[in-house]
Amino acid sequence: MRKGNIIAGLICAALAVYVIVTCLGYPRAEAYGTGVPGPGLWPGIIAALLLICSVGLIVVTLMMKKDQFPELPMWTPGTKRVYISMAILLVYMLVLSTLGFIIPSVIMLFAFCQWFHKGAFWKNALISVIVVLAIYFVFKNFLNVPIDFGMFSI
Repeated sequence: MRKGNIIAGLICAALAVYVIVTCLGYPRAEAYGTGVPGPGLWPGIIAALLLICSVGLIVVTLMMKKDQFPELPMWTPGTKRVYISMAILLVYMLVLSTLGFIIPSVIMLFAFCQWFHKGAFWKNALISVIVVLAIYFVFKNFLNVPIDFGMFSI
């Protein structure tokens, strides 16, 4: 468990640094002249928080004694759901640039709503469409981050 925590912390820290460096290359709010934050603001904040948590995980792991680490089984019904969710998110990321934001996002959100919530089919479909369109509207109109890409975008 100790080695896994340190490896996970290092991978997350490297990802966070990569995102922060990438965000520094994005246009700033001044470039738009509207007072709206640039496209790198929120990813940069989230990456900074990820970096802080990664460093915290590594430090706490190094300070723990060997007898304090809990046993975590790798294959349980719960962990299988996590692995399947990660695979679905990976496929989503791979098709996102080709198909655009709206259609893959509605499908992914609907699939997760059906799988985790198990509510009425029509309610989950309606929630998926409304949430994705709200995200699209906020990014396009309030954050000045156009997410019109791919063959099926609006």
